[in-house]
Amino acid sequence: MKNLKLGISALALTVASTVFAQTTNNPWMIGVGAHAENHLAQRDNFSNTFAAKNLTKTMFNMNNFSITPPLSKLTVARNIGKGLVIDWQTTVGNVENKRFNMGKEFMLQTGLGFQAHAAGLLWNEESWFDPYLRVGANYLRHDYSSLTFPRTDANGESVTNGDNGTENGKSNFFTVATGAGVNFWVTKNFGLGVQGDYVSTPGDKSTVANFWQASASINFRFGNRDRDKDGILDKDDLCPDTPGLPEFQGCPDTDGDGVPDKDDQCPDVAGPVENNGCPWPDTDGDGIIDKDDACPTVAGPAENNGCPWPDTDGDGILDKDDACPTVPGLPEYNGCPAPKKPDVIVINKELKDILFDFNKATIKPESSGKLNTAADIIKDAEATNFLVVGSTDAKGGVAYNLNLSRQRAAAVVAALEARGVNPSTLKSIGIGSQEATVPAKASDAERQVDRKVVVRAISGSDWETYQKNDIVVAKPAVKKAAKKKAPAKKKK
Repeated sequence: MKNLKLGISALALTVASTVFAQTTNNPWMIGVGAHAENHLAQRDNFSNTFAAKNLTKTMFNMNNFSITPPLSKLTVARNIGKGLVIDWQTTVGNVENKRFNMGKEFMLQTGLGFQAHAAGLLWNEESWFDPYLRVGANYLRHDYSSLTFPRTDANGESVTNGDNGTENGKSNFFTVATGAGVNFWVTKNFGLGVQGDYVSTPGDKSTVANFWQASASINFRFGNRDRDKDGILDKDDLCPDTPGLPEFQGCPDTDGDGVPDKDDQCPDVAGPVENNGCPWPDTDGDGIIDKDDACPTVAGPAENNGCPWPDTDGDGILDKDDACPTVPGLPEYNGCPAPKKPDVIVINKELKDILFDFNKATIKPESSGKLNTAADIIKDAEATNFLVVGSTDAKGGVAYNLNLSRQRAAAVVAALEARGVNPSTLKSIGIGSQEATVPAKASDAERQVDRKVVVRAISGSDWETYQKNDIVVAKPAVKKAAKKKAPAKKKK
């Protein structure tokens, strides 16, 4: 009765010791089953060749085992890391030591063990095939006090006990169990396990209590908690009391903006991650959010970065469309003031290339386009009087060239009048070869540049020389000539 109470107490202690082990998702395991002990396979003298050869046969002979009924072994285990488990195992029952022909004696073995699981260390810890190695330290209660030593065991070997070999057996032992086992998981939470251990008594100078032990268990794994029922275990859940999403480790995202509520400064309003889950503001309501708006408090178009277009000169034309943004102007001139027509215009480029054949005053047909352009410019000019000056090249006599230059100037005047130029604004003169630049001995083609007509405007009060776009104003000499002729005009 006393031994039975002791066994029940040990089992209760083991069940209560749930501070120890299983997988990281199901950290706890309880296993219940049966065990069997083989004392005959324990041999002191392995120098005996026959004994060594028959060790395996002795170990696996079922007749050599003392088998206890089911529910005689209890294992409580807890996972402490991937593939690493601490357990507390207790075996109890009436066990027969066939090595010394003992009848069934109450046996209790209970203690702490460490398991290294290959599935967790080398492959998937959730694998159905779960082998492991185990070492444990135990308290053993098995009464050998009625045995005297030395004595011969059932294997025919002489067995001693104690320092001098003649000590009687004892009842309580410290044992070390080393062995291996394997679990076969039918489901993630239910499986079958088998385990084999060699139990020795390293503190005794004796092998009297040593034995081989085999056990089989039905195993149950449990312990995974999910308080908020969101399918994410509490150990992996950053918000274990609030249902959440796997992508946020169990935390919710109420506004669905991709920022979990725990990190969202505006959890009920969607906003970007870079603004901590809050929407970007648009203070001026121009449709451009403040972070992209160069003028966040004043409405403006997107093409000007949220700022209104300026009108620096206040002429009603925005700077972006104003060719003269700092000077008031007119729309027809792209925001610039109306251009002033020059007071004095002499079309040098347009008329100097009007071609005349050598020794002739007839304008070549290919010069018609240039005359058209010259006529348009003269008609648009603000000047009132124009002097058409004809020139010749350096070849020929002075008098002859002077006459020829007058004829050429007159031909140009006639051509301009034909194109709508007011004839009262035109007067022609010839200056012969006095402005020729190419020597007379040069070729005809080279002297062509001196066979030209120049128009000089005679109007306004300022006769200073200037040049713009090849437009040449008359020199002071012309001014003096104009003053001499002025009285004659008044008389007419």
